[in-house]
Amino acid sequence: MRFPARAPAPAGRLARAAACLSLLALAGETGAALAAPPGPGAWSDEEEQAVFDVPAPPTLPGLTLRDPTFTFEYTAAAIETEATSLAGGRTAYAWYSHGEMEVPLVPRKWFVGAVHDSAAASVPGVGRSILLGSPELYGRGVWSSVRGLASGGGFGIVLPVPRDVSSAEAEVLRTARVVRPWDETRFRELTLTFRPWFDMRHITGPFIFQLRQGIDWSLVVRGLRTDERRTDISAYTAFYFGYRLARPVGVGLELWEVYQLTQDLPDDKRATFAVSPSIRFILANVQPALSVLLPVATPLRGDVAWYYAARLSVGFTFPTDRPPARR
Repeated sequence: MRFPARAPAPAGRLARAAACLSLLALAGETGAALAAPPGPGAWSDEEEQAVFDVPAPPTLPGLTLRDPTFTFEYTAAAIETEATSLAGGRTAYAWYSHGEMEVPLVPRKWFVGAVHDSAAASVPGVGRSILLGSPELYGRGVWSSVRGLASGGGFGIVLPVPRDVSSAEAEVLRTARVVRPWDETRFRELTLTFRPWFDMRHITGPFIFQLRQGIDWSLVVRGLRTDERRTDISAYTAFYFGYRLARPVGVGLELWEVYQLTQDLPDDKRATFAVSPSIRFILANVQPALSVLLPVATPLRGDVAWYYAARLSVGFTFPTDRPPARR
């Protein structure tokens, strides 16, 4: 029986050493690409626009923006009330406005922002009212790569604002807040809310995947009412799948879940699901988007039977001085 001849020991060691060096060099290049800090001049303009300046979802922020942005959202909804409510099953109408300003402390890395909402509704048999939400301040950070991966997190605080709400206004608010269930904590009376969350996004070619998971921990800072809890915890998850049809046009689908962890509710009313297909136009410094919002299962806490909403969202970018990109 014959065995194939072995390469001389020195030659074998040299071959193995060369292979190891090649692997180390490849790993070094990959690690350098992944660890490259985002920022002006780090990559070419084409790379930054393709990977970092992508269309933002209608509700979630653009994670790796370089310039200050202001987003305004207006939502109009038709709401089918419960037959057992004061509205007696008749159709109510609600309007919701959302404004958010975000400023990068370090471009594409560290951000601070402020949010303010207002809501209005007309409920048959109850009345109509306009209500202002409590302001929210937040900060967030993100790590990103030219290969399309970005991840990070943030922390927001909803500041308690005193308000005198009548029983009729409380019923109007109870109806209107189902339109944006993931932010209903901004409309609680004298309630301090802490909002930590985690963000992740991946871009591959024209496809965009973005995820946000967070928890709202609310603390009532006034006297408790009958059957009211001092603290409340709810969790939410948002997933966005987007596709860039062309450079100035993107389409997408948002999926939302809000889960009431501590509310005294039946199990079939704890989870709230909603979907929102959208189309966004990417212009020089303005990004308008049109979307609809539809519940998949029970609306928020089962407060209403059903609703349909249409949304207009416009993002404004305020360019700052930028050094030329390094070639």
